Amino acid sequence: MSDDKDTKKSGEDDESLAGDALLHAVRRDMLALFKALDHKVEVINARVEALDEKVDARLHDTVPLWEGVVSRLDAISAEQESQGKRLDAIEGEQRRQGARLDAIEGRLDVIEGRLDVIEGRLDGIDREIRHLGRRVDRAVAELSGEVVKSRMDQHDLEDRVEKLEKTPA
Repeated sequence: MSDDKDTKKSGEDDESLAGDALLHAVRRDMLALFKALDHKVEVINARVEALDEKVDARLHDTVPLWEGVVSRLDAISAEQESQGKRLDAIEGEQRRQGARLDAIEGRLDVIEGRLDVIEGRLDGIDREIRHLGRRVDRAVAELSGEVVKSRMDQHDLEDRVEKLEKTPA
């Protein structure tokens, strides 16, 4: 306890300590400082443990959330993969339809070519029919003239026969 006296003595008289008294005073100050530091470390450790507990609790709270998110992402990924396969199938079908349309277009080109040939033939037939129609018209006109002439001749003959029948013999 003489150290306490020495410390008090230095605080009261402002005299410097020397020797063992100084060492004891420094040791006492250091122990007090270590005690204070130990207390602060304990407080900090308690705070860190409390934070760890909060983090663990939050992790437990967010684990189901993340599991849900991961599960939804897996579902979205599977749906995208399914959509990709459907799009591939649609593209394949479109290619097949395009090939069919190309084939149909080729066939239509052939048909159009044939129609052009037929149209040319029909134009020839039409000209021929018009020519024949004119010939028929001429023949009908000639026949009509002949019929009229025959009727006139028939009327003349009938008139002559009538005259002969009227004359007494």
